[in-house]
Amino acid sequence: MQSKIVAHDPATGEILGICLTPPQVMAWQAQGLESIDAPEEVGLSTHRVVQGQAVAKVEVELIPDQSEIIADGQDQAVVAVMVSGEDPPESLEITVGSQSETVSLVGGVGAVSPITALTPATVLVGVADSITYRCEPVGITAVEDDQL
Repeated sequence: MQSKIVAHDPATGEILGICLTPPQVMAWQAQGLESIDAPEEVGLSTHRVVQGQAVAKVEVELIPDQSEIIADGQDQAVVAVMVSGEDPPESLEITVGSQSETVSLVGGVGAVSPITALTPATVLVGVADSITYRCEPVGITAVEDDQL
């Protein structure tokens, strides 16, 4: 297994670049980034750097009870939030469209406030902290009543 050189922001731990050869390291250092050796499986979207070590991001799963709602202000979708791992946080910041919401978690499980809409639109739901958490966003699409 070949190791990689990983560049990261020393303040946040966000991995910003990966290479296999040392010349790129000098360019990263000129940008104020730090670098470490990391295993082959380390990726930009799957890992971060904590205390000089590449670690996997915490997995978060978003599960909508429905992906389409009627744009009438009454129909609603609820998105469950599930955080994996042995020590999940007590809450997690979730983005709902252009807003953010703190979701309380019990044993790593919680739910976003119900999503409604008055006009057709798609509302994307995701995690606010994409450096620490790994999550596929989900979309809730509000459609006119005659489209369902």
